[in-house]
Amino acid sequence: MHLNTTPATSNSDAGASADDISLDKDILRSQIRPRRLTARSHRGEHGQQQMEELFTAHILEAVAQRVHSPGIIAAYLPTKSEPPIVQALNALHEQGHRILVPVVRPGRKLAWVHWDPTVEHPLSPMGIPEPEGEEQDTQAFIDADLRLIPALAFDAGGHRLGQGGGYYDRIIPLLSDQQLTGRSIGIVFSDEIYETIPYDQWDAILPVILTERGIFLAHQQG
Repeated sequence: MHLNTTPATSNSDAGASADDISLDKDILRSQIRPRRLTARSHRGEHGQQQMEELFTAHILEAVAQRVHSPGIIAAYLPTKSEPPIVQALNALHEQGHRILVPVVRPGRKLAWVHWDPTVEHPLSPMGIPEPEGEEQDTQAFIDADLRLIPALAFDAGGHRLGQGGGYYDRIIPLLSDQQLTGRSIGIVFSDEIYETIPYDQWDAILPVILTERGIFLAHQQG
């Protein structure tokens, strides 16, 4: 897969200070967020439907290769600017998988709640449905049979740039190597995989990344 060669300036290997890395992350986020909105607008309704169909096909294939019977999938409900994966989640639900999605709780923590697409859920301030029901803790994310993880960008080594809240950076390191490499998948658009991005030593690394073009394996995977 072709990588985005747009310079993303410093990273930890270059000896940049923590403040410089933080600033560079914020700059990159400020570039990606409006670009996502502009790209969606340019795609139009038909183009957005095609994009969703591409993500759906790749997600269903990836899940089928990794989860051979109905299981538990920790996913998320995307905002309008994020990769469109709701159609895929609907299909997985129809196949019998149990879908868990995060809800934000105090202390920058995530709780995990069962998502049923046939039930109408209240909207969060961001306009995302937030399921109500029994809340499960981080162990539900860890024990899931597969995890679909949002991001703003990745680099060729699998370093993940999130929204800045640190929610996933706290819980991804709790996964075993097998859980991480075999059954955890980062989700971004194809032009959001860069040759390099700014990162801190504690930032999560995901070896498997999925875009509308298919699966990308980070360099750690060989």
